[in-house]
Amino acid sequence: MTSAQASLAAPWLWAQTLAETFAAGLDPLGVGRRQRDARLARLLDASRAGSPFYRERLAALPATARPRLVDIAPVGKAELMGRFDDWATDRRITRAGVERFLSDPARLADAYLGEYLVWTSSGTSGEPGIFVQDAPSLAAFDALDALRLRGVGTGLAPLVPWNPAQRYAFVAATGGHFAGGASIERLRRIGAASIPPLLQWLAPVIRAYSVQTPLRELARQLQAWAPNVLITYPSCAAALAQQQSEGALHLKLAEVWVGGEQLSAEQRTRIRAAFGCALRNNYGASEFFSMAWECRHDHLHLNADWVIIEPVDDRLRPVPIGSPSHSVLLTNLANRVQPLLRYRLDDSLRFVAERCPCGSAFPVIEVQGRSDQTLVLRDARGRAVTLLPLALMTVIEEGAQVTQFQLLGTGPSALELRFEATQPDPAAAFGRARGALEAYLAQHGLANVTLAHGNAAPLRQPRSGKLMRVVDRRPAE
Repeated sequence: MTSAQASLAAPWLWAQTLAETFAAGLDPLGVGRRQRDARLARLLDASRAGSPFYRERLAALPATARPRLVDIAPVGKAELMGRFDDWATDRRITRAGVERFLSDPARLADAYLGEYLVWTSSGTSGEPGIFVQDAPSLAAFDALDALRLRGVGTGLAPLVPWNPAQRYAFVAATGGHFAGGASIERLRRIGAASIPPLLQWLAPVIRAYSVQTPLRELARQLQAWAPNVLITYPSCAAALAQQQSEGALHLKLAEVWVGGEQLSAEQRTRIRAAFGCALRNNYGASEFFSMAWECRHDHLHLNADWVIIEPVDDRLRPVPIGSPSHSVLLTNLANRVQPLLRYRLDDSLRFVAERCPCGSAFPVIEVQGRSDQTLVLRDARGRAVTLLPLALMTVIEEGAQVTQFQLLGTGPSALELRFEATQPDPAAAFGRARGALEAYLAQHGLANVTLAHGNAAPLRQPRSGKLMRVVDRRPAE
């Protein structure tokens, strides 16, 4: 069974989830809170009944009919991956079985065990994660993208009216079972299937492109497809906006959707000016695909009826409203096959105390996520070549099989690669990474670029101390 077929096995679930999400959008403080509390209760019951890992964790709490969320000890990715076989509530799910499934790139968006969608995280926090999505999760993500991202059912007018003739271009990391790629492929399969007219809006015409493609070639491919909607990372959208401004690209877009990285004010201005269309920023992660949507005032609103976020300091203690956190604890209220209760996510976030002028009662958050930088290097003829951070990170991750590294642009045609002190064999890791990077640079006409193995400790963000994986340290030209 394909994931498209699995997603339609219970259309009543999809319709019910859409209706519930719409109702909560109209009354976040009433209907939305009641839904959140009911979903948390069901999640706790399912975790205790079906997950040996969480049964142990919950058994350690004082005996009550139902534990309070704040009494549950936080958990990290490494602990869950180490106890993977005890984690899921469907006892057929094992790490060995999932890894066999994921080892075949051709199975992207296939239904694992006939009913689950599986994707992986990039491992920016030290270890890649494997996340199994059940039908309620997929229904929730569909509803949030269909309604909140478009301003429907939030008490607000849609930012852009829905157009079933839209053509979508998705530019992202490919070659692995990543959340974005798996989700887009699932929607593409739904579009190719014979489905009821009620769901046709969920089946846009989509083409996926690799973010590792040289920018000029990527622009040529996109121009040939002529999409109405571009979905990508902020760094990629900004680079394509530069191509558009310079006349090398002539896209007529109705919307640009960005996510997966921090969107800067400069990027926002450049993208809007170049494409002259609506820009939709969203906040999500592999652990919960659609955490927040952005309103007309460029404010991110948390989907508080489907996900609980607790901002905490470096000792996992709550921080007050208005203060930035060191990290956050995430509780996914949609997924009951692979529960996430107070899961540590290494993003700095703060809740804004003031009510948003857009009128929505969903909480406003400000997120400081990834802050990796776009590199612009010079080829042998002195021409500027743009390299996107997500593309560089993917090349190193896949080529060297490492996640804790830092690539610095140190000169017009010079790079330096550093590793964490915990890297067991830095010389071997550098050798693997060098081969992958040199091949990638050659594809971009940068065979002249040198790569040094740096011995200094990687740089970190001043406030949070988090690792920055792609950093521009070139002297000003």
